[in-house]
Amino acid sequence: MPNSEFEFINGLLSKAGSLAKGAGDDAFVFGKYLISADMSVEGTHFRLDWSTPSQAVEKCLLSNFSDINAMGGTSCAILFSVCMNKKWSKKIRDEIAETTVKVCKKHKVRILGGDTTGGNSGVFSITVFGKAQSKILLRSAAKAGDDVWLAGSPSGSDIGTITVNPPLSLGKELAKIKGIGACIDTSDSIAESLQHISEQSKVRLEVEKMENAILQSAEDFCLLFTAREAARGSILKLTKKFPIYKIGKAKKGSGIFLSGKKIEVKGWQHFE
Repeated sequence: MPNSEFEFINGLLSKAGSLAKGAGDDAFVFGKYLISADMSVEGTHFRLDWSTPSQAVEKCLLSNFSDINAMGGTSCAILFSVCMNKKWSKKIRDEIAETTVKVCKKHKVRILGGDTTGGNSGVFSITVFGKAQSKILLRSAAKAGDDVWLAGSPSGSDIGTITVNPPLSLGKELAKIKGIGACIDTSDSIAESLQHISEQSKVRLEVEKMENAILQSAEDFCLLFTAREAARGSILKLTKKFPIYKIGKAKKGSGIFLSGKKIEVKGWQHFE
């Protein structure tokens, strides 16, 4: 049995061969369109004794929109499926529906349909469709010499966090800048995201002035991206609207290093 979700995914992709062409980023690229799917499971991603139903479903929606953002796109529509916990009251079910409509209306995302069922635990399952107006941002586009940037507000939190505030309109702005390299959403942890870029771009990523606890924390939904030095001026202009910090450098080699020391990537493990 695979030890982690990524071993399972990589095993599936290797078995699928050409059937899985294009997989491996935050969203699947279909022409200029972007498609991503995600689930939020009661007891794993949210608990209603820690949060309201409204907070739980909003977190799920925004985390899905964040995947499209990480590819340089804008979310356009969703398929929303839900397994209602049979113990949930009508008030809870109504709150979930009302919040879904409210959040989608705020971000101009259409609800195309979905599915409903009931079970012993609640589950939100969302497929989001987005569109890229400029170039599409990939995890494999970092180059040695790139600056490494982080956009958003990492909290050092762990799984179960409900407050989610991803910089949702930043991705499309980055995609317009010449010299932007790789980009990824940091939902599984900054360290895990650094590792994905390192492996797919075949570069060594060196990070400075960050605590290891922040690097390993999950559920922050920041954007991690790299860029050529010539893009610094354009990126700094965006700091007027978004919290963006230069945190490191991409170099030849492999692995993730914090203040010169190689770090072990932990991240969130769904199978443990």
